[in-house]
Amino acid sequence: MFVDIHTHLSDNQSIIKIVDEFSEKILRTKGIHPWKVDDFNLSQISQISQNWTTTGFSSLKRTVSADMVWGIGEVGLDKVHKETFEKQVEVFEEMIRLSESYRKPVIVHCVRAYSEIIEIRKKTKATMPWVIHGFNSSVETMRQLLKYDIYISLGEILYHNENQAVKILKDIPLERLFLETDVSGRDIKDVYEKAASLLGCEIEVLCKQIFENYGRLETTH
Repeated sequence: MFVDIHTHLSDNQSIIKIVDEFSEKILRTKGIHPWKVDDFNLSQISQISQNWTTTGFSSLKRTVSADMVWGIGEVGLDKVHKETFEKQVEVFEEMIRLSESYRKPVIVHCVRAYSEIIEIRKKTKATMPWVIHGFNSSVETMRQLLKYDIYISLGEILYHNENQAVKILKDIPLERLFLETDVSGRDIKDVYEKAASLLGCEIEVLCKQIFENYGRLETTH
């Protein structure tokens, strides 16, 4: 069983995909991406929480019931888009409020803002699981995230920065690890094979542990 903790459908919906030898299961996540915060005002975001249990994420131009939304994401902070960073923080904090209210895990997009992510985790006293998707930073940063019970998901770093990926992989407790394809178009099985090769372990070990990790996220609902 392979868990792809963050990938996208053809219409760019953010999803989680669980794949076995015979079938696949798609779990939808909803949220406001940090690149898109200018498309929303805070009153619209407040309406999400009011409408979620009835008409769904109407402000996000989708009609999805709360039960159909597995998690919040991808949401987060991106300092490449520094002109909207203040609003990104406001939106992200509201997404975290929704996560806590509806007991949904969070898929977090983070670029050059790990210290801010940690501060918001502390400030909001969030208890729901967060998964940093597409992690691509230092071992020291990863260790700080782990201190706050945040999961780490790896994808393209396994192919583009193998030396750093090996350092990170060896320091991540397997019970805090996820793997993903994001927008790469790769087969998630290939990503698992790559990670297993870098770790020097059997692919079955990763499959079993990461599925258990997903199970812990599932029990928060």
